[in-house]
Amino acid sequence: MADQLTLIQPMTLAAPELRRRERNTRLTTLALVVPAILLTLLFLYYPLVFIFQMSFTLADSFLSPDGSIFTIQNYIAMTGRYLPNVLVTIKLAALSMIVNLVFGFPFAYILVRKVQYRDLVRGFMVFPMFGALYIAFGMRFILLPGGMATPLFKLLGVQNTAVLYSLPSVVFAMSIFTFPFMVMNIGTALSNVDPTLEEAATCLGARPWQTFGRVLLPLTRAGIVAGSLMVFGWNVGAFAEPLLLGSINEQKSLAWTLYQRGVVQTDYGLSTTMGVVLLILAFTVTYFSLRYSRGALVE
Repeated sequence: MADQLTLIQPMTLAAPELRRRERNTRLTTLALVVPAILLTLLFLYYPLVFIFQMSFTLADSFLSPDGSIFTIQNYIAMTGRYLPNVLVTIKLAALSMIVNLVFGFPFAYILVRKVQYRDLVRGFMVFPMFGALYIAFGMRFILLPGGMATPLFKLLGVQNTAVLYSLPSVVFAMSIFTFPFMVMNIGTALSNVDPTLEEAATCLGARPWQTFGRVLLPLTRAGIVAGSLMVFGWNVGAFAEPLLLGSINEQKSLAWTLYQRGVVQTDYGLSTTMGVVLLILAFTVTYFSLRYSRGALVE
């Protein structure tokens, strides 16, 4: 009995100290979490609510001293007059996604299976991600009359301006900018595929295209979908490429039209409505991209 009392006494004395430490841990955690929550509410969710509210206002009435004039005409215009702009935006993003997929899968395969210093190559692939504006300006100066590509165009009998202000130029520039996203996602999926599976398929008489269709493609499907969605979602907001390299048709992209309506014409209501549409497209694509990216890392 005396031994039990001897054991209970230190535990009783230690209980307040344990509770104090637990309380301090909770207070420390709360002190670290609260600023992050406040920053998220202030700089992420509040601007989103602000933009959504402004999208239901007429022209620049949101900033008018007389008060805002609320209307749904902006969203009606998006489904009517500006629907072609949405379709052009989706078209450019989809075409760049296809180009990235066609060239990205072979590049990712060579990078993962054949290149010895693949980390160095990955490092160089970061350069296109420094900014779409640099890529667009670089291509513009290359394609302008007197640029680096002029001798080639003369040899082919093609006008510089016919190539410069065209759909292929815009899509190519967008593809360069987002190419690393596609390669990285497919490369991650390929890294998880055992090379012996390809060797086994070859030993069983499968041709390269059969190995690709029956072994590599199914096992890297998650990476392909994740990369495609990421490229598509990023290029939905393309601005510099259609502006500097595109014709009038490509300049109908939603991001450039948003700038024209909001900054040049001060139609804040309609421009924020376009921003909401872009946000919906981007969030939807990002959700599926993150979902499939987790699958690419697991499979």
